[in-house]
Amino acid sequence: MRLLFIDAFVGFGSVGRIVQELYDTAEERGFECCIAYGRGDAPDGYNTYKIGSKAGVIEAGIESRILDNHGFASRNATKRLIAFIEKFNPDVINLHSIHGYYLNIKILFDYLHKTHRKVVWTLHDCWPISSHSGFIQLNDEGKIPQYESKYDSTQYPKNLWWHRKSKNYFKKESVFTQIEIQDLVLVTPSVWLKNLINISYLSKYDCRVINNGIDLSLFSPTSKDTFREKYGITKNQKVLLFIANYWEDRKGLKYVRELAEKIDDSYQLIVVGDLMKQRLPENVIHIRQTQNREELVELYGEADYFINPTLADNFPTVNIEAQACGLPVLTFDTGGSAEMITQETGVKIIDKSTQGIIDALKLAEKQHFSSEKCIENSKNFEKNAQYSKYIDLYEKM
Repeated sequence: MRLLFIDAFVGFGSVGRIVQELYDTAEERGFECCIAYGRGDAPDGYNTYKIGSKAGVIEAGIESRILDNHGFASRNATKRLIAFIEKFNPDVINLHSIHGYYLNIKILFDYLHKTHRKVVWTLHDCWPISSHSGFIQLNDEGKIPQYESKYDSTQYPKNLWWHRKSKNYFKKESVFTQIEIQDLVLVTPSVWLKNLINISYLSKYDCRVINNGIDLSLFSPTSKDTFREKYGITKNQKVLLFIANYWEDRKGLKYVRELAEKIDDSYQLIVVGDLMKQRLPENVIHIRQTQNREELVELYGEADYFINPTLADNFPTVNIEAQACGLPVLTFDTGGSAEMITQETGVKIIDKSTQGIIDALKLAEKQHFSSEKCIENSKNFEKNAQYSKYIDLYEKM
């Protein structure tokens, strides 16, 4: 059986790593696999197809930012992708992040509809059902807005001039709903996103939850104390760890800054990720973005609590990784970010504020969460168990 994955990246970022690991699992099960990707480079040893070029990504980015035409550029690159699909002739196509300045969704979905290709579409955010942005906020009627929402033009994908919010919403609806029901199955990593799909124009399709998985052979308890020694952190200080690939507004960096100003020196804050030209107080240790998982494991091992102040998220795997390393998780109860923690492994912060984080820390100190409970809970998200659900779905389709 031939299986084609389509994503913006291979092995980079959380989604790119998921695609790479799904490829590994499927290949072990006897599938002939290929990954079609749009940006960056692919790791060695994988059968891949590069969609378009760096110049094409820049051109699509300009069209997106100036004309608010995200997902409708990259015309020639998508036509060449279709020619490749015809040549590879996959039995199933697993779509992942189809936005990111590399695909023309109309050309691709017109082709999928015409050819009745079997498609599994894994949704990692709200972009396919929004007027513009990757994350949405329901309107006062509890419905998905057809116009601008809270996380819109100023967030990815940024739009600087021409705004076509309602037009884009209905264009997406027309494009994405043309595939026959029997040819498409949707997958969401979180119950939260599945619930949104169920009230969207994609509600006619079968939608199931398959959680993101992690490699438990890599993410496990460790502590070398080398990081504390390097940065002069005393053993009496408790380390609060914050991680994001990019600290855009929805990731909640402002709460980290406010926390650093209010908390005493019995705590040391560590922020990992690209600050996107933002600044941190001097008492916060900043580590630039890293894709080195061994380094991440060491950081988890040095920390006392992992805090995720995200204001919009799907199913962040960092919350699972932290627990696998024995680390309790304190997270805002937004999106699916709290779905992977229990009362014994962390705190769901209802009050999405700096004071809410402080109160959660006080509660965590009283709770005395055990590393063993955190590790045990993380086993529910072991990657092979989760990816096997995908294999069953591919075979069924």
